[in-house]
Amino acid sequence: MPLVTFCGLPCSGKSTRANALKTQLESRIASLPPDTPGHGYRVILHSEESLGITREQYRESRTEKSLRGLQMSAVKRDIARNTIVILDSPAYIKGFRYQLHCDAKAVGTPCCVVHVLAPLKTCHEWNEKKREGEEKWDPELLEQMSMRFEEPDPASRWDSPLIPIAYDDVEIPFDDIWNAIVLHKAPQSNSATMLKPATATNYAQELDRKTQSVILKVVELSQLNTGRVKIEEDVFVDIPPQGVSTAQLQRLRRTFVMLNKVRSLDVDRITPLFVEYLNNNLNRE
Repeated sequence: MPLVTFCGLPCSGKSTRANALKTQLESRIASLPPDTPGHGYRVILHSEESLGITREQYRESRTEKSLRGLQMSAVKRDIARNTIVILDSPAYIKGFRYQLHCDAKAVGTPCCVVHVLAPLKTCHEWNEKKREGEEKWDPELLEQMSMRFEEPDPASRWDSPLIPIAYDDVEIPFDDIWNAIVLHKAPQSNSATMLKPATATNYAQELDRKTQSVILKVVELSQLNTGRVKIEEDVFVDIPPQGVSTAQLQRLRRTFVMLNKVRSLDVDRITPLFVEYLNNNLNRE
């Protein structure tokens, strides 16, 4: 399932580009001779409209969490190595993009993030210019989503390859996207992304207990002004030069727990994987 995740503010032009990409992909695939990479692929586009997601669901964290789960379920449902899935979504939470990356990696298929960049002022203008009958975004909600937006980072493996498109670009970089999802070698699955059966009936409790234990040890030992905190043998949390707050650690823990409740990791891998997640994020914030 080569996965293309569109990312950007509402009214930035994401849906226009996503629909154009679907048309161009279907045209390219139809013209390919047999035994050519991409031959026989099908293309599926998931959008807020196709999934029945309303604007108001973005207003509260509870309903927003539900719609992200709906989008992830739709993507997982269509996982197949000969299917290109396009997700037309704001995708402004990096933890959400991380989970999508893990889902693609788990089945050994390429993915990329297409970031449609538009100034907030332009998004407001395009929102106001919508034709009669088209649903507009509440300007206040659009502002809130802009403040929540976590910009994709090409240095993050879950945002790479990152393909930016300016709001005033007429053409989409089709060849760059094609190379990323069809010709690019798929990432190799590893223990951090492979779906595994639960090895204990109390998996959720173990996930919560082990991650909380790491946080408590980091909070306790980081006060000694050490740059590294030993969690287990050969497992260390690297403390950034500016230090780290308990609130920051707990926020990352909640995100990790949320991402991994939908999967069942080997309980013995929870601690090292959580430490890896902390190290990847603490030094980026």
